[in-house]
Amino acid sequence: MSPNTPPPPSEEADAPTAGRLVRQVRAGLAAALAATLDEDSATGFVERMGQLVEQVQNACDRHPDLAIAMTLLCQEEPYAVRHAADVAIVSELALRRLGHPATDRRSVVAAALSMNVGMIQLQDQLAKQDATPTAEQRQHIQQHPQHGRDQLRQLGVADTLWLDCVLQHHEIPDGNGYPNRLKGDSIRFEARLLGLADRYCALLTQNAWRNAQRPDSALQQTLSGDLDTKLGWLLTQTLGIYPPGAVVQLLNGEIGVVKRPGTIESTPLVTALFDAQGRQLVQRVERDTRQEDYMVTGVLDAQKVGRFFRLIEVWGEEAVGAQLDRP
Repeated sequence: MSPNTPPPPSEEADAPTAGRLVRQVRAGLAAALAATLDEDSATGFVERMGQLVEQVQNACDRHPDLAIAMTLLCQEEPYAVRHAADVAIVSELALRRLGHPATDRRSVVAAALSMNVGMIQLQDQLAKQDATPTAEQRQHIQQHPQHGRDQLRQLGVADTLWLDCVLQHHEIPDGNGYPNRLKGDSIRFEARLLGLADRYCALLTQNAWRNAQRPDSALQQTLSGDLDTKLGWLLTQTLGIYPPGAVVQLLNGEIGVVKRPGTIESTPLVTALFDAQGRQLVQRVERDTRQEDYMVTGVLDAQKVGRFFRLIEVWGEEAVGAQLDRP
């Protein structure tokens, strides 16, 4: 066994880990959303969503840093379900930071998972097509919050916070959002948070007509414009400028992956993966980026670097099941 190989997991092969829970949320959400397209299969939707919300919260309980890292390093599933799960994780962790009660968080997480139920098929189509949306597609996009809210009601959702967040997650304080061009305090705080998390996670994803942003650029772009200062602070504190899973270059030339946030958002703890000459390090070492030699000097493509290491080397046994092609 090499010095980098973590000990075999001590739990049973199918025991829950944060990594497995995130993957289960994505798979379960795919099934739940597919069932909404078939009237005969749509019964029990609220109960299914409740189970998925519980899995999101359990994953965040077990290892919040890994849950965020998977948004950058584990992008194999279809965009619609992966994106919704990612937004749910960011929203859950942000509301925890504010001390929101679990019942309110459950409603917002459910809204994140179902926010695009009004455009399920179009969302994956947009992720694959090689051109910007057509006029007809744009109209569908602008109507999907209303369609989604109405569809959720038909599926048995009666939770007002859940429904309002779905309806309002594309409204913005200056009144230029959609579908109802709400302004300022007419928009729920939780819906504005959901909208920011939605925008941030979308920017991290490559598609045929838009390049994926690096996480620092995605955060900067998400926070630009007419933004509530409290929300900007909250998202920055939740994710950090360099979130877990971001691949960074250090001043000494090493390349590593962010393991967890540091004492301030710009100084994360990094696990070094490659030396200054681009050779894989036999011994993974942690670098405190508060130290001058280990300052972050750039952000690299996490997808390209992620294939060269196992997540359990960085985040331990809670990462078992996170990578589809790795144990």
